[in-house]
Amino acid sequence: ISSILSLGLISQKAYSSAAPSLGFDVLLNDEIVGYSNITHRKLKGGLEVLVDVEITPKILGLKFMKYTLNNREIWNNRELISIDANSSWFGKKYFVKGQRGKDGFRLEGSAFSGVIKDNFATTSYFTPDFLKRRVWVSTQDGTPLEIKTRKLKNKKMSFNGKDFSVTEWEISGDLDLTLQYDERNNWVGSSFTVGNYPANFILNNRKNNIHKIWRIS
Repeated sequence: ISSILSLGLISQKAYSSAAPSLGFDVLLNDEIVGYSNITHRKLKGGLEVLVDVEITPKILGLKFMKYTLNNREIWNNRELISIDANSSWFGKKYFVKGQRGKDGFRLEGSAFSGVIKDNFATTSYFTPDFLKRRVWVSTQDGTPLEIKTRKLKNKKMSFNGKDFSVTEWEISGDLDLTLQYDERNNWVGSSFTVGNYPANFILNNRKNNIHKIWRIS
């Protein structure tokens, strides 16, 4: 569960009527239990990223948990300018709000409030540039997470009946996660555990590359 909570993933309906740029299926124990949609658009002052996630696992056909997280981020020159995230898990509310200022990035969240001076990443989506950053801020509750990264061997993934090669990265420290990137450096999946169950985010379309757009924001 902690892995889900740290994967800050907004309501597209709340901010945009555009179709998602990227869509992921969320699987728990090999069963689709939700989705994560990412919508982005260029702004005059950078890049807006909207993420909408909903996860509703079932046991014996009964829904036992509903998790939602809505996040809006503004980036400029690969630095986070602002964030506004709200989430719910078992009905409990969480939030993260933040704005960049002269003294650093000022955060106010459910679990952490303060100023971060590092050029940090967030946990709403995973452009490969984030692998170079040692602090990731949870868009669930604002907690700064200290992470380490390690490149693993390439592996094959299947997409629409075709196999393609992906590079895997292991994330450790305050967050345990494995991320997959395709030959275009597009984030295409992630793996983690919820309790004793394997969980995955798997890209369900490959039409857009948010990493390319993010790099020129």
